[in-house]
Amino acid sequence: EPHVQPEAPIEPPPEPVVPEPVVQSEPTPPTEAELAFKRAEQERAAEAARQQKLRQQREAAERERQAREAEQLRLAREAERAAEAQRQLEAERARAAAAEQARREAAAAADRQYLPIAKTPPVYPQRALDSGVQGECTVSYDVDPNGRVVSPQVAGQCHPLFIRPSLDAAKRFRYRPRIVDGQAVTVRGVQNTFHYRIE
Repeated sequence: EPHVQPEAPIEPPPEPVVPEPVVQSEPTPPTEAELAFKRAEQERAAEAARQQKLRQQREAAERERQAREAEQLRLAREAERAAEAQRQLEAERARAAAAEQARREAAAAADRQYLPIAKTPPVYPQRALDSGVQGECTVSYDVDPNGRVVSPQVAGQCHPLFIRPSLDAAKRFRYRPRIVDGQAVTVRGVQNTFHYRIE
């Protein structure tokens, strides 16, 4: 028996798609409220920018003030150090001047004191030389206003052989007299020690 192939169903062609018409609408003008909001936003942004600028100016001014204060402090410290160095220098000069004045006064005082002008050494006794005797002899005396030795006498221990030559030598001493209030005065209790050595 013959086999009959059924025909495939035929689909209807698709309907063409018609694009919907695009309606060009005019932009809607902003409302008064929207304009007011936009102005407020702009004012807020401007105020924020102004505040930011003010803050930056204040911060810059504060930094400048701190820098000025730091510089003033540094200059003040330098000035204080310089002043201290000057004070120390002046104090050192004052000490040096005082020391020089004291030295001059001491020299002037020494000029006013009795000072030996001539001191003749004693004659070594021959008997002492022959016997090999050595020793010391201290003589005490006064110096009169003319600078001459008066009242010499032995003070302390003295070998008998050295007494006479020591007293004779002391009598020949001459001094510059001591001056007190412009007047030459007697100096009492002056001592001189004679040393007898055989070399």
